[in-house]
Amino acid sequence: MKQEICRKLVGAFAAFAMFSSPAAVFAAYAGKGTFEETIDVSGAAVIDVTNESGAIEVVGDDVDQVSIRAKVKISKRLSSSNPARAEQIIRSIKRSPPVSVEGGRIQISKINERYQRHASISYKIVVPRNSEVNVQSVSGDVKVSGVKGDVNATSEKGKVTLAETSVTGTAEQAMAAAD
Repeated sequence: MKQEICRKLVGAFAAFAMFSSPAAVFAAYAGKGTFEETIDVSGAAVIDVTNESGAIEVVGDDVDQVSIRAKVKISKRLSSSNPARAEQIIRSIKRSPPVSVEGGRIQISKINERYQRHASISYKIVVPRNSEVNVQSVSGDVKVSGVKGDVNATSEKGKVTLAETSVTGTAEQAMAAAD
């Protein structure tokens, strides 16, 4: 009798898994979060972005502020094995985002070193067209478009794309040698 019940339960679960979307099955925890920052500027801005992991997109537009939208993603491994820790990392990053204004420069820094192993942040940053943009990425694609000021963009392990820019600086993709 017990074996028959177990077989029916296993069969029912298999049918549920086959006909349910992965999102429904794993909806309990997604391992993702977002944060936004808006900084008013007068005229052109100076933006310095340094990111360990995640895509960076900078768009020049006719605006008088810098808008930063960030998507935080926690590794699948941590999200599934320790969802409470994953949620704690997201809350910590949202509570204290790596964005600061110092000496007239807007700086977006790497996240806390102890989170880098488990988290990545992708950014979409909208800046005034005449801004100066400096972007350094270790692992992530970099795209800069519509910026008319100085642009310096590098990525060690990602693709660098410039569009509709007046590049007076550098755009470089440095592929790390495989060990």
